[in-house]
Amino acid sequence: MTPEISIDLSEKQPVSQSDADITIPSILIGDELDQVQADSAAADNGDGTVTYSLKGGEIDSILYQIERNISDSIQDILDNDDYYPNITAITHDADYTSFTISLSDGQMSIYESMLVMSFYTIGNRYQIYSGIPADQAVTTVIYINDADNSVISKTDSTSVETFSPNDQP
Repeated sequence: MTPEISIDLSEKQPVSQSDADITIPSILIGDELDQVQADSAAADNGDGTVTYSLKGGEIDSILYQIERNISDSIQDILDNDDYYPNITAITHDADYTSFTISLSDGQMSIYESMLVMSFYTIGNRYQIYSGIPADQAVTTVIYINDADNSVISKTDSTSVETFSPNDQP
């Protein structure tokens, strides 16, 4: 059986974001900002976060790039039977707050079990750039048994202390 991907970005309506200061935990900063020409340099807040002043169009561009990265990453996972032999499908909600990973035999390999961190990171990053404060961004990852749709594991990003700027030393 060939894994299926249930993502169609062509149906997503573009949302025009307003200009905003985005404060993001340093650990969640990705390469999206490398391609955006922000008017002001990043401000290191000294508490494990960085604040960027971004124009709405820049935020739109970052969100679109994150969406494309998610789609490409999911397809790469589904295409890689060596590391992810049991994954039959990966779905998510529109706001990237929840990801569901279907496993063919209800068992996950070590690589499949480590995917939660990647989904926590990208889901929280998307939410923060969408305007959710970093301390309120939560991404849930659910593993289900494809045979009977039973939940094998359900966790969320609040279980990882380093995602919250208030937990930084």
